[in-house]
Amino acid sequence: MPALSKSEEVDLLLRVLECSTQSEGWTRILDFIDAKLNCKSFLSEFERNGTPTKEFAGSQSENRLSDLLQPPPFGRGPDALQFLISEAPLLYPYCKTTLEKGEFNGNRPVAGSDPANADLAAGAPNSEASLPADHSLSETPGLISPLNRTEATTILFGCLFTEHTLDSIDVTLANDTFRRISKALAPGLDAYYQIEKERSANRIQSILLSSIACPAVLLSADRTVLGHTTSGIEDLLRSGTAVLRGDKLDFKNKQLEESLQDLLEATRFGKDASANEHGASISPPSATHSVYIEDQESFLKRITVDAIPPAESSAMSASLPWIVLRISRPLELPEDIETVLQQRYELSHSEAHLARHLTMTGSMNDTVDQLGITRNTAKTHLRRVFEKTGVHTQLQLAKLVHRLSGLF
Repeated sequence: MPALSKSEEVDLLLRVLECSTQSEGWTRILDFIDAKLNCKSFLSEFERNGTPTKEFAGSQSENRLSDLLQPPPFGRGPDALQFLISEAPLLYPYCKTTLEKGEFNGNRPVAGSDPANADLAAGAPNSEASLPADHSLSETPGLISPLNRTEATTILFGCLFTEHTLDSIDVTLANDTFRRISKALAPGLDAYYQIEKERSANRIQSILLSSIACPAVLLSADRTVLGHTTSGIEDLLRSGTAVLRGDKLDFKNKQLEESLQDLLEATRFGKDASANEHGASISPPSATHSVYIEDQESFLKRITVDAIPPAESSAMSASLPWIVLRISRPLELPEDIETVLQQRYELSHSEAHLARHLTMTGSMNDTVDQLGITRNTAKTHLRRVFEKTGVHTQLQLAKLVHRLSGLF
């Protein structure tokens, strides 16, 4: 196995620096390493549960590395992939064979290898001096190390020495070269994540500024609160619609939770949303879901649920969209809706008038004041509206009226 010369190491460092602001270039880094060392290298990002993301070398490379680190058959030994993601120290070179056998304990392999010289041949059977061209990568010696770990993801780097067997490889040279490459890659990855973190913070602020006209809350797909306007969270909590558990919202309103799930399912397949160059959502009508709630003062409010597509080449956002909740009073309704209600449900003029105003104000008191009628008269009209339309609550009436108006 050829060593990495000083000039090649400098070249590698320069290439890594060029990749600090975007993820696509890391594939070229791996191609450079493969060509110089006659090996097969992997740079793979995984979520904490072991799911590969599509950052850096692409999903095909990541899935292949995860396949190589599947748990031993019949439950023998721990999960090597999960160990590397969650526990293994950064930049520590682990022997692939040792990991596959589940022979690791704490921060170092059970085989007793020195941290500076991981034993590639630990527990390996004898083999021929050369490998056939179609030799499986699962039987190829190699080293794997975690290079970067955040709260959400871990990046693993691996080298499989495809031109060697466990008997033919120079262990000292392999470990030294692997460590030098790992130390060259790590700073670039740290810079990349720092830049992505700043990009993410700027994007959050941009989205919230576009929602400044009304209270808003920005969530990740797992309901983590990414940001909110001054009264966004307070409006949701006061209405009993949601509770805050740590940094996540737990929705008590079943309809709102279902709307979030439906929207995420649709946008996951690219059906409902797109984005402009500023990251703001551009969605067809079907991409916006609306839910009506009553606050503690019995005012009717409308919560719109929109998907914000993930930013391109963003390690922070993975592949799932963000969700923005906007809380507002119902929109102004055209007077024509009263005629529609009278014709379709045989409401009287007074009943249709009350239904429209009650939907807009969300408050019986405000409606009574606007119409100049008594509360008892308003209650009588509302009871008849319920009977004729088949709804049972003000929320259901609001949905019906907005649906007929083409606003829901």
